[in-house]
Amino acid sequence: MLQSDDDRLRQDPAYREEAEKLANVVRYIEEQRLSLKGQMPVTAADQETANAIQEILQENADSLYSALDQPYFGRLDYFRKDAGEEGSELSDDDAQTPPHTIYLGIVFIPGQDVFSWTSPVGKLWYTQSYEDGYTAPRGYIPTRVDLKRYVRIRGGQLKDLNDIFRRQLPAPSTAGQDILSEALSSTGDDGHLQVIVETIEPDQYENIANVSDKVLIVQGAAGSGKSEIGLHRIAYLLSPFNEIPEDERPTPSTTLFVGPSQAFLEYAADVLPNLGVQGGVKQVRFSDWLIRNLSVRTSSRPRIWNDLLARGEMRHFDQRAETFKGSLAMADVIERHVAEMARAIRKRCLRLPTNIPGWANGVPKAHIRSVLNDVLQPSARGQRLNRRREDFINRMISLIQLIQPTDRDAQPISFFAAGPRQPDRREEERRQAELRDAVARWCDAAWKHVDFREEYLALLSDPEEVVRLAGTDLPREVADELVNSSARIREQGFDDSDLGALAYLDHLLNDTVKRSYRHIVVDEAQDISPIEVKLLAASSANNWFTVLGDTAQRLTPYRGVRRWRDLDRVFGRSEIEVQRARRSYRSSRQITEFNNRILRTFDNNIQAPIPFERDGHRVEYNRHGNTTEMYQGIIDDIERIRSLDGLENALVAILVRDQVNLNRFRRFCEERGIGGIVLVDQEHHSDSRTVLARIPGVKGLEYDAVIVMGVNETFADTDFNKKLLYLATTRARHYLGIHWSGQRSQILGSISDRGVIQYRA
Repeated sequence: MLQSDDDRLRQDPAYREEAEKLANVVRYIEEQRLSLKGQMPVTAADQETANAIQEILQENADSLYSALDQPYFGRLDYFRKDAGEEGSELSDDDAQTPPHTIYLGIVFIPGQDVFSWTSPVGKLWYTQSYEDGYTAPRGYIPTRVDLKRYVRIRGGQLKDLNDIFRRQLPAPSTAGQDILSEALSSTGDDGHLQVIVETIEPDQYENIANVSDKVLIVQGAAGSGKSEIGLHRIAYLLSPFNEIPEDERPTPSTTLFVGPSQAFLEYAADVLPNLGVQGGVKQVRFSDWLIRNLSVRTSSRPRIWNDLLARGEMRHFDQRAETFKGSLAMADVIERHVAEMARAIRKRCLRLPTNIPGWANGVPKAHIRSVLNDVLQPSARGQRLNRRREDFINRMISLIQLIQPTDRDAQPISFFAAGPRQPDRREEERRQAELRDAVARWCDAAWKHVDFREEYLALLSDPEEVVRLAGTDLPREVADELVNSSARIREQGFDDSDLGALAYLDHLLNDTVKRSYRHIVVDEAQDISPIEVKLLAASSANNWFTVLGDTAQRLTPYRGVRRWRDLDRVFGRSEIEVQRARRSYRSSRQITEFNNRILRTFDNNIQAPIPFERDGHRVEYNRHGNTTEMYQGIIDDIERIRSLDGLENALVAILVRDQVNLNRFRRFCEERGIGGIVLVDQEHHSDSRTVLARIPGVKGLEYDAVIVMGVNETFADTDFNKKLLYLATTRARHYLGIHWSGQRSQILGSISDRGVIQYRA
């Protein structure tokens, strides 16, 4: 139990010792901040040098300022044998000297024995073994931990302390689990994802500090801390304390975090700054990243998604055809198609006439062949046919200017001719433009610019060609459905299932995706199709990824990753390490057990999350006579929820399946003057204590209390709706209530009501 009696706590010698230590550290921080401020602004003869020094000083000042509220969270006393000393094991004699004492916090505070949690010695805090060691720059250092003490500091004041481990005790203390339970039991302070350095579990730390596996995939149950692992791993890899080679080491500007929605990115926005990452890490939702990497802005409509939401299943679209578009088999088809285009272009170019219409003389065939061999040679970046076409045109223009400096009337071109008169700039530009147009028209006869959108539609419209290129991967009836899909696209525009294949074809033609990043974290990756993951991999300079997801939470049957081994061909099977995180820390035991009942209705093969032993409120069913009563019951319930023990400041989310119910509920609130309920994705939604959202919009988010609205007979018993309900219920931390009017959904009827509180309006 945490010591909470202030008088008793202050009489504790350990408390007095820690209070004195904290006072010294805070005093040091204040002195250093004043010293750094006194050195600014920086002046120097070279302004660039002055700016660089100013930036370093400001970063140091900001880092110290961030540490004032909580300079550290833990104390370690340990014995060690330094690298190079005789023997590699600690003996009893080694433990006769006083132990080393250090403190761990977010940032390193020099001269105060306060180390960053990312430092090598930080491993001792998170490991389960108390006789272990850590690897420092000078080598491996064996250690024996004597004391592990949690020090709770808020606002620069010592609030609590607790010994998680003390060697003199007969057995390790359970205080670590008590501290974690207390952290999980608290309601969200500000509606944002929290830094968890104090409560990182050993298996989470192993994933965060993993620098050996280039592609780390974390298959994590709902609430297992996947997002925290990804963001904390960014901070760890960006720290200067790990052993990453310099040419592989990521920097903020070469790190990319891909999230599922703008709401999620706002929810997670504070984590990296609070972990000491000053800025520069690009955070983007995947759909935006995909669209921004198209050479021509191309929009799509969510017709398939809307069909799913309206009916709970795909009725007007062929699932096999739409799934194929996002597969690696489709990537193979596109690659083979573009490679054949390149071979055909080369043959046609060799048959081009040697004279350029409108320009005197001819170009020797050997010269054309030489230029073609250069611009169409194999490339690790793909065919890049449109980029190579521009290279070909430019090379031909240079060749023509070199071997035939005459204009179309065989007169000397003024800017090649000798003599004192220099050509007029505009005249020179006009002649250059004419030559470029002439060469481009000549090139068009064999090598036209390829519009990736038209080429994609032409490919889908040719079932024989698609089947041939796919080999045995595609039945003919699926290829025929692709033809129907292409006809629909021409009439109504692209669907979201087309964007991955479109972008991949665009990249092969136009080299749109650059190898810019050294570490990419992809959250909720189960909803990104394999061809899209392959395109994302093209932006990596070193194939270093952290992939986070839960295949049980994949909503769309026509896109996404069904199993992680489907990505073997993207990253290389030997490069992938799949870790499983089954324990759910987010929800109370009662809510997790209820969620597991829903999970088993659509997939018995997935290992159910293991509840963290934290008791909470039982799940509640609320049946109402009509829709108006349901809406009013929900409004009343919000006040009741905040009267429950521990939920006084609860962040409450009202989740609804469809837009119709959402709009009706909003009108109900407006007509009755009920305010304070903010739509997710609206400005400042993360600062509101009550939010309203469609269920898909809260992927990756969590709330103290969740109210799921409208789970009646219209919430049909389909796999999609089961997954949708599972997504909604797994957002809840402490309270979960389900409301409906009329007949309850068959999904609820198919699971046990054991332990559920049932209300009737």
